Amino acid sequence: MSASNAVPAAPSASSASSLSSLSSMSPLNAVALAAAFSLAGAIGTLHAQAPVTEKSPSAAANTTAKPPAAAATTAPPGVASATSVATPAKVFVTMGDKPSVMYDAPSTKANKIFIINALTPLELLVRLDKLTKVRDMEGAIGWVENTSLGERRHVQVSSATAEVHANPAANAPLVFEAQRMVVLEVTGTTTDGWLPVKHRDGQAGFIRLSQVWGD
Repeated sequence: MSASNAVPAAPSASSASSLSSLSSMSPLNAVALAAAFSLAGAIGTLHAQAPVTEKSPSAAANTTAKPPAAAATTAPPGVASATSVATPAKVFVTMGDKPSVMYDAPSTKANKIFIINALTPLELLVRLDKLTKVRDMEGAIGWVENTSLGERRHVQVSSATAEVHANPAANAPLVFEAQRMVVLEVTGTTTDGWLPVKHRDGQAGFIRLSQVWGD
């Protein structure tokens, strides 16, 4: 039999069913259905090609939120740190029984500033072999000869007036009152903020340590 006379193969049952369904649709519905099948196939292809990324446990752990860093505790410029430094205690000396010259430099050939009265208490700043740098209650600074310094301790009244009591108590009998700049000899150690002193006239008692300078 020649090719022109060949009989076409009969369609399968499924194909016949599909053709029957399509043939029963209107042309517009058939086109829409075909487009839907085409879109579904394209989406399936994309899903099949897309790589799948899985987070490892370590990567998930690294995404945990970190607490905010603590604020810096550095002190601002010009502010001292929290560590405190003890201030050295002041050391005092007293002039001897005679007045002495105060110089502006550590030499007896230096300029003479003024004469210091006998028994005046002074704050010791620097001691050299022959001279000592001192400061008086008013803040004047200079040099005095070491030989002009005495051994006895004295203080100077720093308040306008100071009361000297018979005992180290504010309600104790009053012995006398001392004016500012009056020099008193120290006769003992401090007791509860009271210092035992004696005036050059012989009167003795206790004065508040906060009212004198030089001890």
